[in-house]
Amino acid sequence: MIAAGARLGPYEILAPLGAGGMGEVYRARDTRLGRDVAIKVLAPRLAGDADARLRFQQEAKAISALSHPHICTLHDVGSDGGSEYLVMELIEGESLGARLARGPLPPAQALRLAGDIGSALAAAHRRGIVHRDLKPANVMLTRSGAKLLDFGLARLREQVPDAAFPFLKEAETEAPLTGFGAVLGTLAYMAPEQLEGKPSDARADIFSFGAVVHEMLTGRRAFAGETRAAVISSILTGQPPPVSSASPALAAALNRVVGTCLEKDPEERWQSAADVGRQLAALAEATPEAGEAVAVPRGRAMSRLPWVVAVVAVLTLVVLTAALVRRKVSSPASAPTVRFSLPPPRNGNFEFSVEQTFLAVSPDGSRLVYSATDPEGGQRLWLRPLAELEGRPIPGTEGAVSVFWSPDGRSIGFFTGSKLKRLDLSGSAPVTLCEVVAGGGKSGTWGAGGQILFAPVQGEAVFRVAASGGTPEALIRPDRARGETRVCWPWFLPDGVRFLFIVRIRDGEGRLMLAEPGKAPRTVMTVDSAVQFAGPGSLVFVRDGVLLAQPFDAETGHLSGTATSIAEQVRYFLSTGGAAFATSVSGTLAFQSGRMLSRLVWFDRSGRETGTVGAPGNYLSLAIAPDGRRILFDRTLPGPETYDIWSMDVERGVETRITTNPLTSEFGPLWLPDGKSIVYSATIETQPNLFRRELATGKEEALAPAIAFQVANAVTHDGRTVVYTERSDRGNWNLMAIPLGGPGKPAALFPSPFNRRNLSFSPDGDFVVFCSDESGRSEAYVAPFPGPGEVTRVSTAGARMARWSRDGREIFILTGDRRLVSLAVRTSPSLQVGGPAILFERTLVEVKGIGCNTFDVSPDGKRFLAIVPEVVADRLPLTVVVNGPKKAGL
Repeated sequence: MIAAGARLGPYEILAPLGAGGMGEVYRARDTRLGRDVAIKVLAPRLAGDADARLRFQQEAKAISALSHPHICTLHDVGSDGGSEYLVMELIEGESLGARLARGPLPPAQALRLAGDIGSALAAAHRRGIVHRDLKPANVMLTRSGAKLLDFGLARLREQVPDAAFPFLKEAETEAPLTGFGAVLGTLAYMAPEQLEGKPSDARADIFSFGAVVHEMLTGRRAFAGETRAAVISSILTGQPPPVSSASPALAAALNRVVGTCLEKDPEERWQSAADVGRQLAALAEATPEAGEAVAVPRGRAMSRLPWVVAVVAVLTLVVLTAALVRRKVSSPASAPTVRFSLPPPRNGNFEFSVEQTFLAVSPDGSRLVYSATDPEGGQRLWLRPLAELEGRPIPGTEGAVSVFWSPDGRSIGFFTGSKLKRLDLSGSAPVTLCEVVAGGGKSGTWGAGGQILFAPVQGEAVFRVAASGGTPEALIRPDRARGETRVCWPWFLPDGVRFLFIVRIRDGEGRLMLAEPGKAPRTVMTVDSAVQFAGPGSLVFVRDGVLLAQPFDAETGHLSGTATSIAEQVRYFLSTGGAAFATSVSGTLAFQSGRMLSRLVWFDRSGRETGTVGAPGNYLSLAIAPDGRRILFDRTLPGPETYDIWSMDVERGVETRITTNPLTSEFGPLWLPDGKSIVYSATIETQPNLFRRELATGKEEALAPAIAFQVANAVTHDGRTVVYTERSDRGNWNLMAIPLGGPGKPAALFPSPFNRRNLSFSPDGDFVVFCSDESGRSEAYVAPFPGPGEVTRVSTAGARMARWSRDGREIFILTGDRRLVSLAVRTSPSLQVGGPAILFERTLVEVKGIGCNTFDVSPDGKRFLAIVPEVVADRLPLTVVVNGPKKAGL
């Protein structure tokens, strides 16, 4: 026990709060910020236990990866005098266990709190974290709802499957903390597979969740016994009493929802905590608070009754439908639904693009084609028959993107640079069908009669060309008078004549349209992503990161019913509509789940980590303010996966969100020298263009004509000029300069047919360093600004990024093999550059192609802030579902 007044680092112990198997918890005072916190200290008796220390560190890692209103927040970790400790938010309230000691909760309150717990579990499962010790004592009740805590037994898993398919066997990312068959957790709430020492996954948490909800509603444990053996026997073989008495009006729905959580076989349980939480939250809305029947006028109470009955009916139908589906799948006469994961090529990545379709399923559902890289061959297309163990690269498809199948499954179409090509899989060489606009993503679809439709993501038109080749014909263009900014993502229906496509409106809304011969296109629904038809009768699309299927009659072109969730956290990008899934008319479906996860990390010149900035997230770029006191960065919102710009006060650690529109992406921010304005790229209408924003007023103005994809690179030290990267009509990236605060048009810097990007200024503004691939790979070059003058190559081991130090004496280069090197440099009286001195080697995030700044240098040149990946989303496997979509959804 630590005495009051003792110190652990900057924290002063005030009073004990409790103790558990792993450690002791104290109320403490953060003497730096003047706030009270909770400190969990590893129990002294376990200080020498390597497993206990690892489990304690694992809890810190688990909590730090989570940011959710119903999960306890981790503020800090530390060690003092051999004492390991976690610093967490101080939660005022009582534990659910203490509350249940006084009896059951009112039904409405119990269901509302259960909804909180379910959403917290779903958030943890999406991040690959299984709690494994869910019980009333680990839930705190506060004024704002329930808070889930104590992840001391949590199991971190590689983020392979989505929570909707947790039974896929994930690869452990941590060494096992227990021997084979060992049992961890609290007995009365443990799932049967945990008690039997079998491998467990997120569905074990769902079992525990059901046991907790049962106790909240009834005041009694679902599985009880006077001895440990009796409790184990009850869990393995017994059936808990129904929860009918808790709320008779919703008895049937409650019994089925909770009972399904408590199924012995994980396959028979609900497969997603998010689904359970949503259903319980819906029941909470339909359940009157205690005493409400007396206070509510008769008319209001009667008007609510049909809605309550409807909820019960719907939930009952859902459960019965699930039971029928399970019964049908288990029948020998019915083809079962099979789900499995498919990894990327060995030591390679899938090449998901927010602008293209990197994945396609053959019409008969037996083969996949996808874009991927491997260390030897670079990016190309791969063919993977589902009956085989590995995919194989397709010759002649180097650099290919956005693939699609022919209706007979014998050929594929794809794009390379400025060409649309066709390849017969019998072994012939690719054939060029037509020229297309270079640069930017494209999507294609192959219909009947040998016609192919394609559309650039910029959306100037949906084009048609013959599968034998020819001149493309524009079929549909956006109607600017009606606010349409682009048309994109065409997809043929099974008849190969009618097709779907997306229209984007100026305010960011997407509309799915149906085009039929001789008729004006009509709206089918509002959508966020590309849409594909899946046999026998569903449209598949993504909304807020959830992959959905909705019944669709391909003959009449009409939707029916409601959308059914397939998986959560499927990769997509709202600004373009690009999504990581593919369907077939046979019912086979493939998708990629998971998010890019990275951290902002400080390093010293030796490569040692000295601190982090903000929480883990999906970061794209960063910039340190000229005075070093603030940081700009961009980070995605978890739902729509659109980027927003944030600033952070380095000393106080306080984040401020600068842009807030969830329908657009703002990224690549740079400071202007006065620190009062920033420049960045934004997807206001179509592709990203350059903008300036005043931080005090929020006033925004476009800087350059919106003619191409633009990314800010650097600002001159006098604040008069912005240099940015712009994609040309040929598809390469050019460096452009535009004056600020005065007349002038954009002008090309160092014109070249090669890719030139990632520019940084010398402090005197007379020179620049940038990356160019003119030698065959990206290297660093120095040139006088604004030119003309000699362009001098200064790197020899490749260059992914280059930054000039603030004192002008060094150029820092992230090399091709991911080392950070320093080049001594002088610009006066003439340019002199020394040889490379290796500082450290570290895997940093590389944003392919567009040239965002993924690291920056402190004003004194002693520290580096960099984006460091934790989960590389392109390395996550695909999930394949065979015999998946049914007429009424999945």
